Amino acid sequence: MKFGFIGGTFDPPHLGHLMLAQEALEQFSLEKVFFVPSRKPPHKNSKKITEISIRLKMLALAISGNSSFEIADLEPHNSPSYTVDLLKKLSASDSKPSFIIGMDSLVELHTWKNPMEILQISDVLVGTRPDTDSSKIEAGILSQVKLFNFPGIWISSSELRDRVSLHRKITYLVPEAVDLYIRTGGLYGAEKGH
Repeated sequence: MKFGFIGGTFDPPHLGHLMLAQEALEQFSLEKVFFVPSRKPPHKNSKKITEISIRLKMLALAISGNSSFEIADLEPHNSPSYTVDLLKKLSASDSKPSFIIGMDSLVELHTWKNPMEILQISDVLVGTRPDTDSSKIEAGILSQVKLFNFPGIWISSSELRDRVSLHRKITYLVPEAVDLYIRTGGLYGAEKGH
């Protein structure tokens, strides 16, 4: 069975994440896509990241109703989360795991821990769109990934947090249940109940 894995802080999870996962699932005939939330991403200030229990709840709300999506809470609890370490664990099985990322992550891949090892131990599936400029990516990296087009929404979780803090709507950018959870919980500076 071929499984896909998509990592991230999912703070909050949004429609771009879901579209990326669904398109990879269909285009590469994956059985399931597992969403792996980063507990302590080394490239982000962990003090600013929403508590893992809240992010897991939002992720559960985001993927509910899609039997091909599951959450896999696989990251270490007390140390930084490195993609290469996760993929080493996953590749211990018979087949190479499919690691799903967007073009924005591929551009930064050279800054990750052991990027060439990531490319060797997994099939890296990169969601892109026709007007994407891949000239910034090293040829050695680009030749080892599988590109696929997907109808992405070009918004980031940080932009969504900013919108909420400015009391702007995030309707149509996140699943309705996630939007409601953010508003009723007063997350990211939202006015409770609005």
